[in-house]
This record gives sequence, C-alpha cells and structure tokens, in this order.
Amino acid sequence: HLIPALEVSRALASAQAWVGLLYPQRASCGGLMEELLAQAQAEGVRLYPLACRRPPRARLLRRAWELWQGASVWDISQRLLAQARPDVVAAFGGWCSVPVVLAARSRSIPVLLHEQNVQLGRANRFLVHWVNRVALSFPPDPAVHQPSLNGTPRVMTGLPIRSTIGAVSREEAARQFGLDPGALTIVVLGGSQGSHAVNRLVCEMLEGVSDQERRAWQVVHLTGPRDGAMAHRAYGAQRVRAWMAPHLTDMALAYAAADVAIARSGASTIAELAAARIPAIFVPYPYAGAHQRANAQLVESVGGGVWLDEADATPAKLLSLVRQLTADARLRRVMGTQMCTLARPQATQRVVEELFGLAGRSTN
Repeated sequence: HLIPALEVSRALASAQAWVGLLYPQRASCGGLMEELLAQAQAEGVRLYPLACRRPPRARLLRRAWELWQGASVWDISQRLLAQARPDVVAAFGGWCSVPVVLAARSRSIPVLLHEQNVQLGRANRFLVHWVNRVALSFPPDPAVHQPSLNGTPRVMTGLPIRSTIGAVSREEAARQFGLDPGALTIVVLGGSQGSHAVNRLVCEMLEGVSDQERRAWQVVHLTGPRDGAMAHRAYGAQRVRAWMAPHLTDMALAYAAADVAIARSGASTIAELAAARIPAIFVPYPYAGAHQRANAQLVESVGGGVWLDEADATPAKLLSLVRQLTADARLRRVMGTQMCTLARPQATQRVVEELFGLAGRSTN
C-alpha cells in the first residue's frame, strides 16, 4: 500500500499542498522503503510512522492484535487530525486505514479510499461504508465476485506508480547492470521483501536449462534480504549470467532491461509491468485472501501474462513457460501490448484531482 500512497503524497506536495503520511513502520521494511520515504520527506511530505510489529499468524491472536493496534492508531489519528485539520483524507487500505478513516468520519472530513487490487481487500470491504468515494486501480473482473460498494461512488483512477517507469533506455539499464543490451533478459521479482517460493523455483529451474539457453539468457534477480546466497550459488553453478541484489530502488532500470518477468502478482508489480509492456509469468502469493490470484487472473484474461498456482508450481512447469516466451519474440510483443491495456499512465494525477475535488479545491 505504501508506494501508491508515496507517489500521491509527492504529487500533492509538488502542488503546494500540506501532506502528512501516516504509515505502519516495521523493521522488516528494510532499506528500500527507508530510501523511498526519505526521498518523499525531502520533497516536502511530512512523515508520521507508526511503530508496529508484524501481526501474529493465528487468527484469534491476529484479531486481538488488530484491535489493540487499531485503538492506538485511533488515538494518534485523532490528535493528528485535530492538529492538522486537513481538508481531505486519502486511505490506501490495510488495517492501518480503518481507525484513520473512522477518525476522519467522526470529524466530517471527506475520505477517498483507494483500492490497489482487483478484489477489494478485507479492510476496504469494511471501509466502503464509511467513505465518500472509492478509487479503483483495475477494471472489475466479471469472473471475480466483487462485494457491493453500498452505493458509494467509484472512479477508475488506476494505480499510482513510480514516475520513472518507462523513462530509462534498455542500453542504460544494461550498462548499470553490467549486462548485454542485446541478450534476452529475464527479470525475477518477489515483491518489496522478495519471495522465497519464487526464488527457490527459479534457482531449481536453472538446473534444467540447456547450454544454448545458458549462453542466450541473462537475468536480473531481486532476491529480497534472505535468499541472496542461494541465488548466487545457483547462478554460479549453472553458469547463467545474472545481476542480483536484495532490492532495487530505481525499478525503472529493471523494467527497461526486461523481455520477460517472473513475479508475484502484487498490484504495483502488475501496474508497473503494464506501463513497461512486459509479459509475465506470475506465481501469486497464496495468502492474504488470495487477492494476488485475482490480480493474475485478470492479467491472463486480457492476454498479458500467465500464472502458476504456488501449490502446483514446479521448476519444470516454470521452465516450460519461460521457454515458450523466450523462443517467440512475436508472442512477447503481443502479450506486452495486451499487458499495456491495463496501464493507467495518469493514475497519480487522477487520484490527486479526486482529492482536490473532495476538498472543494482546484488543482489549478
């Protein structure tokens, strides 16, 4: 939820608005989020971190944790809203949004709720009853059941993504990675924290590549903080040329280099791949309400990618899909064009315009 919120906050600050960003701060967020937050702060966004630990997995303990954390955030929100007296509140989902939205509602402050995924998340399904408008990132998929918005007006804004996506040349990206701009490049993405399941699948897939594929392929692999050593061993053992790192602040470089992506199907990942016209093989995160599966299904329905269920995914199945895409340049172009149908290049500005409208202000 944080990257779309950051992009909107930065755009609001550049429009000379007062912007305060209230967000949950976890030790696991690591260096990537710290860099992005520092950049936003330098551009005039005021940061209000909420120190919290990752919620427990057990359902009953999780509900108790959410209630305890929610009460704390409610108190903080009330103090901040009383002090700042904002014209409008933008909520980007997750448990943290619930007490903030309810606090704004108690003060009659208009609220825009933004949904990143194809399916409304659990928090947003509750919050649609308490907000003035819902902003959607993707067109509703007829094959996916959608809860009612209870008459709340909705608007298709798209998902705010980093403005640098699409602004970097392939040659510059290859130079930064020390790779060949003419070689076929696979980008592996596991989300902001990496994905052990995706990393393991890719590393085991490498054991089946042919000598010709070893010479023809190169990989940009963002491993997350835990699997770097495993990835280094796998690429070294199979003699596949690769650039690896736990994370990458300038994701525009990865997309500029990519011909094919292997990725989780988080909303920001899909929106960025759509903007960059990159066909993808998705392995959706199977938890958190399986919302990533619905995201991947939407992409597959428009012809921009294919997906493997994590429970059924094997290195052999992944290798077969990679071979289909890497062997057919025309197929990649067609899928890239179809992926682009999900792109909303003006998403950040559209959200900003909606916020100014709710606040009764003009963007001019």
